[in-house]
Amino acid sequence: MTTTLLEARYLALRGELTGHLGRLCELLAACGRPEGAATARALLEHAAEPFLFVVVGEVKAGKSSLINALLGAEVTDVAPDPCTDRIRVIGREETVAKAPSGDLVVRVAVDNPLLDGLAIVDTPGVDSIIDRHQEITEAFIPRADLALFTFSVLNPYSRSAWEFFDLVAGAWGRRVAFALTMADLASREQIAVNTGRLRELARERGVEDPVVFLISSEKSRADPEAGGIEALRRHIRELTAGGGHFAGKLDATRRSALRLLQELGESLDERGRELAADQAEAERIRSRLDTARLAAGREAEVLRTRVEAAYARLSEAFLAAFAAELTLGGMLGRSVTSLWRRGKDAASPAKRLAELGETFGRDLEREVESIAAVGAAHIFESVSGYARILLDELRLRRLASSPALGDPLSGERDRVLAEVAGRVETLLAEGGPMAGLDAKSVAAMDPRAAMGGALVVLGTIFAVSVKSAVIDVTGGVVAALGALIAGSALYWQRPKVLREMRRRLAHGGETLRQELDERLSARLDRVFRELADRFEPFFSDIAARGETLADCRTRRDELDEALRRFSTQ
Repeated sequence: MTTTLLEARYLALRGELTGHLGRLCELLAACGRPEGAATARALLEHAAEPFLFVVVGEVKAGKSSLINALLGAEVTDVAPDPCTDRIRVIGREETVAKAPSGDLVVRVAVDNPLLDGLAIVDTPGVDSIIDRHQEITEAFIPRADLALFTFSVLNPYSRSAWEFFDLVAGAWGRRVAFALTMADLASREQIAVNTGRLRELARERGVEDPVVFLISSEKSRADPEAGGIEALRRHIRELTAGGGHFAGKLDATRRSALRLLQELGESLDERGRELAADQAEAERIRSRLDTARLAAGREAEVLRTRVEAAYARLSEAFLAAFAAELTLGGMLGRSVTSLWRRGKDAASPAKRLAELGETFGRDLEREVESIAAVGAAHIFESVSGYARILLDELRLRRLASSPALGDPLSGERDRVLAEVAGRVETLLAEGGPMAGLDAKSVAAMDPRAAMGGALVVLGTIFAVSVKSAVIDVTGGVVAALGALIAGSALYWQRPKVLREMRRRLAHGGETLRQELDERLSARLDRVFRELADRFEPFFSDIAARGETLADCRTRRDELDEALRRFSTQ
C-alpha cells in the first residue's frame, strides 16, 4: 500500500469519524452538557491535527531533559527551579522558532524528522496541572494519542502523578507508556525494585502489559542507545510507521467520544430517575386531588342534607299554619275581623295566607343562609387542607435535587416547581380557594347571588349557590300561593287546595334536592379544575422532559452503536 493510498484511506476514515463527532457536539449541547460539547468540539478539531504525544509527570521528574534528549536539541529549559509553567506544543518546521499562542500554551518549531506527523506536548508538573492548569485536562488530555508518564527512578510513587494517570488512562481511556528517568543516579537494585513496583501499580490500574523505558538523559547525549532514549525513539517511529499513528489517532479519538457518550448516559440515567420520581409525585398529586374531591363531595352532601331537612321542617310548619287558616273558624274569624278593620290594614283571609307564604320564604332563607355559610366553610377547609398537603410535598420535591443551570432535561424543573408553588399559595391566600371575588363577580356567576347580600369570603360561591337554589324553589312555591287563594270559595275547596299545596311543597323539595346536587357538583368541579390548573405547569414540564429525555437516549444509543462499529482496520 502506497503512502498516498494510506493517506486517502485515513482521510476517508477521518471524514466518517468527524461526522460522528459533529453529531456528538449537537447531541451534548441539546442534552444540556455544555462542557461535554466543548470537549467534543476539541476532539473534532483534534481529528485534523498531528499525532499528539503528551509528556506528563511531577515537577522535577526529568520531563524537560527527556524531551531535549529525544529531539537532540535544547527545546525546553532545564533549571533547578520548576520552570515549565506553560504548555509547550513542539512540532516540525524548517527552522527552530517559538511562537506564543495563548497565556498557557507556547508553540515550538523544531526541524527533526521524528516530528513528521507528530507533535510533542511538554506539560507543567501534574501537581501544577491539577491545581492551576485545568486547560490541559480540558484541551489536551482528551486529544492525546499517547501519554508518556515520567517518574524519577528513585521515586515512582508520586500520588499526584498516579491520580492524573487515573484521569488520563481511566476516565479518558488514552494510550499510555512510562519512562523512568535519572537512571544514572540509581543503583541496579533500586532500578529493579522500582521498575517492578511501577509495573505493579500500572497493572493494578488496568494496564496489563505496561511499556516502560529506562532513561538517562545525561548518558543519552553521548550514547542514545545506552541512555535508553533510542528505545523511546524506536517506539515512536513504530507508532508512526506505515500509518499506524493515523489509525491510533482515530481510535483514540473514538474512545474519547465513547467516554463522552458514557458520561452522557450516566447523566441521562440520573435525569431519568429524577423524572420517574417527579412522575410518581404527579400521580400522587392527581390521586390526592381525587381524594380531596371525594372528601369535598361528602361535605357537600352533608350541606345538602341539612338544607333539605330545614326545608322539610319549615314547609311542614307552613302547611300546618296554612291548613289552620283554611278551617271554617279561621275563615270566619278573618272575615269578621276584616269588617271592623276597613282600609289598607284589613286582614282578609287571602292576605293572611299570603303573609304565611312570605314568612315561610323568609324563615327558610334565613336558616339556609346560616347552614350554607357553615357548610361552605367545611367544604373549603377540606379542600384547603389537601391543597396545603400538596404544597408541602411540592416544596420537598423541589429540594430533592439541584439540577445544572440551563439543563433542558431538568433545568426548567426548579423554575416550574417554584411557579406551581406560588400559584397554589396564591389560591390559598386570604381564606382559601376562590377568595378575592367581589360581589359583582359573584352576582355575575349567579344572577340571584346579590339577594340578601353576598359574603365575599371563603366558600362564597357555595353559599350563594345554595341560597339562590332555595330562593328559586321557595319563590316558586310562594308565587303559586296567589293562584290557590284566588276566589271566594276557599273553604269549600279546602281539601283540593291543601292537596295542591302539599304537592307543590313536595315538588319544591325534590326540585331543591336536584338543584343543590347540580349546583354543588358544578361548583366543586370548578374549584377542582382551578386547583388542578395550578399544577398543570408541573404536569406539562414532566411530559416535555420525558420527550426530551427519550429523544436524547435514542440519539445517544444510535451514536454509541455507530462509534462502536467504526473501525480503522
